[in-house]
Amino acid sequence: MQIRLPRVRYAAAVVAVVALETGALGTGAAHAAGSHANGKVTKVGFASPAKASDYGWNAQGYNGAKAAASATGASFDAITNVGYDKTDVVLRQLIQQGANFIIAHASGYDTIAARLAQQYKVPMITYDVASNLKKGTVSYITTSSQQAAYLAGILAAKMTKTHKVGIIISAADDNWYKMSGGFAQGFRSVDKTSKIYFATISPTGYDDAAGGKRVANSVIAQGADVLFTMGDNASFGYLQAVESAKVGHKVWMIGDIGDMTPIDKHHVFLSSVLWNFTKVFTQAIKDVNNGTYGTHGYNLDLKNGGVSLLKTKYIPASAWAAVQKAEKGILSGKIKVKVTHKAAQVQALIKSRP
Repeated sequence: MQIRLPRVRYAAAVVAVVALETGALGTGAAHAAGSHANGKVTKVGFASPAKASDYGWNAQGYNGAKAAASATGASFDAITNVGYDKTDVVLRQLIQQGANFIIAHASGYDTIAARLAQQYKVPMITYDVASNLKKGTVSYITTSSQQAAYLAGILAAKMTKTHKVGIIISAADDNWYKMSGGFAQGFRSVDKTSKIYFATISPTGYDDAAGGKRVANSVIAQGADVLFTMGDNASFGYLQAVESAKVGHKVWMIGDIGDMTPIDKHHVFLSSVLWNFTKVFTQAIKDVNNGTYGTHGYNLDLKNGGVSLLKTKYIPASAWAAVQKAEKGILSGKIKVKVTHKAAQVQALIKSRP
């Protein structure tokens, strides 16, 4: 997901490049910024920490941004695989190249994006921090991903044969905790007694595919036959572990953010908690165009289609019917999904017997 990595301290060389970039922008950028303020978005810029081929955070953001640009008649300029040590340089580059709305696609970019947006009067969108609001220049996106994760928990409860399932997160990430808690609540709404294992690769193991495979193998070895996995590039490791499992029974993987079906050669990818950014990006661009940008934030939830549970051909009709029933309950307000922000809160829900 690439949204909670600690910001990397800039090396001296990077600082030097930033200075050069600032000089290169000069009065031209200032003129461009002034002309773009309160104007129509003509070019959407996009910056992401990793490649747009991860079937997850980076891919979903890239695809959503490109679709939003097309839907609003804007061109699209993307710089991917940025990492975290040259954010300033890349965002300035996008401004220099004419982007007048920029998606800084990582919460690790928030501080720099908010500063540059105000400095150059180029609207930018950030993540998770509700205080990131400046009329005309800065807004943010949050998620109610726990809602779709609740549905994933119901699916897992309907699919497990060993009565053991696993939740694996790649890092100590607020969104991972929200989804883990949602999954636990959904699972326990159906199954009060089966075992739920909860494991973490490392505090910042988002892209640790080897670690993902190692931890997934450990959970599978304990008998889990459905794994709910969250990871970015760690997801490739999860998939490898599930594909190669030799335990005498079927093991399923439920992913997050994106759809790994295109690379599921062993028919183990059961579902995924999908995040779709297209609608919120499109609305943000429209808000820039009509002068209301920066007066409110944006949220991905079940109601607006920002989050959903992927339906695949491997899900039995009876299990999907249970998922749909629960979705209606959440949308109507009959089912309230608690939001968890810490591992201890997730563990409490796992141990609960509602």
